[in-house]
Amino acid sequence: MSAHPAPVATALDLDALRAEFPILHQEINGRPLVYLDNAASAQRPACVIDAVADYYRQDHANVHRGVHTLSDRATRAFETARETVARFINAASTREVIWTRGTTEAINLVAQSFARPRLAAGDEILISTMEHHANIVPWQMVAEQTGAHLKVAPIHRSGELDMEAFERLLGERTRLVAISHVSNSLGTINPAARIVSLARERGIPVLFDGAQAGPHLAIDVQALG
Repeated sequence: MSAHPAPVATALDLDALRAEFPILHQEINGRPLVYLDNAASAQRPACVIDAVADYYRQDHANVHRGVHTLSDRATRAFETARETVARFINAASTREVIWTRGTTEAINLVAQSFARPRLAAGDEILISTMEHHANIVPWQMVAEQTGAHLKVAPIHRSGELDMEAFERLLGERTRLVAISHVSNSLGTINPAARIVSLARERGIPVLFDGAQAGPHLAIDVQALG
């Protein structure tokens, strides 16, 4: 008898799932639309579309800027969403959740407001060869602006990060690690906890591009450190 319990099969009703997405209720070239580019632009289910439409129909107003009813309702919706995200990633506080328009803007904000003032000529930023360009270009720009060097950790032929090379590249002048939690092009899941541990031993902050991890992995930012 096996020492490991047999995996429990779960049934996924694909027709019911597709029915939740209005954009999939169409045919292209005579066939039902199959959309495989959610890693770039995710489609919205009807409940999300309805929530956004209801907000614009009933509650739209400046948040934290008024004392009238609509502003109060908009502010409560704004902060309730922040609380939901904080629970989703197990943040220690809602103050750790900052709204941006997307991952690209978020990385650029970190690059210009956090990294740039702390970098000097000869310092190093470490990324990997599997990064989305949104996690490459901001660091190229900051390196040019400060005289820092951009180091790139290689990957194996299997698409996995070369952790031995990564660790070797963590040097005395490394000031930041910026790396994908999950690769948008390869699907590789990087060992986030190990990366944080190696960097923390050397006092190096870590930025994860979590755009692809959020929809597919359970994220616990407190556990990651």
